[in-house]
Amino acid sequence: MRHDTAQVFVSGDRDAGGIERALHEAAHALAGAKRVALARNQDGSWGAGDYTLDVLRDDSAANGTADFAALAQLPGIVRIDGAVCRAIGGGLREPALRDGVWRTLMLRVRPQAGAAQVAALERELLRMPAYMPGIRNWRLSRIAPPGAWTHVWQQEFARVGDLLGEYLMHPYHWGWVDRRFDAESPDWTVDAISHAFCPLASSLLAETAA
Repeated sequence: MRHDTAQVFVSGDRDAGGIERALHEAAHALAGAKRVALARNQDGSWGAGDYTLDVLRDDSAANGTADFAALAQLPGIVRIDGAVCRAIGGGLREPALRDGVWRTLMLRVRPQAGAAQVAALERELLRMPAYMPGIRNWRLSRIAPPGAWTHVWQQEFARVGDLLGEYLMHPYHWGWVDRRFDAESPDWTVDAISHAFCPLASSLLAETAA
């Protein structure tokens, strides 16, 4: 099953409930859609939209980029930053997770980064769960085709404190992986990010791993 994800930016002067209903219905109507998750991003998200939208679809479904462009024409939608995820690694600790937190980090590898740097970034991100048991489920994907973003790093947590506490404050994060995001570091690899987190009714990653 394919996983398409997007950050949705909406107009502040429109009815939020109406936008949510229209977007949910339109996403459900996309070819091959099996599950749609739409949730408002919580305070503390950065460089992200107002909502995170995830569409689980048959692998044979049409181009997700074109579908997101069509959804962006709905009334009240300012823009949609969409991505078709091609997983390169991940894991499940709690596939039955419910009422948790869904975190989506979109990132852009800078054009000057070499292949070895990109591979090292991917390895280091995928090592994070070994140090952080609060990451219950996770997946790293390349975006196909790359555009404004090149990768998506997604995690599921049981509670928001595991993201804002253990994950963001862990020495492996700020003392090691963060150098990839630091323009003053010789290992600088990523030049833009979108960090979003929102409520999660039940695991999305478990469904696409099946």
